[in-house]
Amino acid sequence: MFKRVLGFLLILLILQGCNGMSQKEEEEIVQKATHSARAYFIEEVGWDVVITEHEFTDRENGTEVFLYGHQEGNKKNRIHAMVDFSKDYEIGAIGYDSSK
Repeated sequence: MFKRVLGFLLILLILQGCNGMSQKEEEEIVQKATHSARAYFIEEVGWDVVITEHEFTDRENGTEVFLYGHQEGNKKNRIHAMVDFSKDYEIGAIGYDSSK
């Protein structure tokens, strides 16, 4: 019984990681999303930003990538952005912490 449950969990974990994108496709999406988010922050907030992390949505057939980073030259001013790569890398939401 235990082996069946463990096997089932292992299969679920493997399938969850299979999102249909190759590593190259993911890298291209992150690069384009980063460019879009940086342009948005410059235009809307006046900050040049550095993206340090990304995370694809875990929603089935999701088309969003979440970007995290900070204002260039000020790591205390953290930022995040949600970018929808199915809609020409449209910014869905942003957030930022501004230290003074």
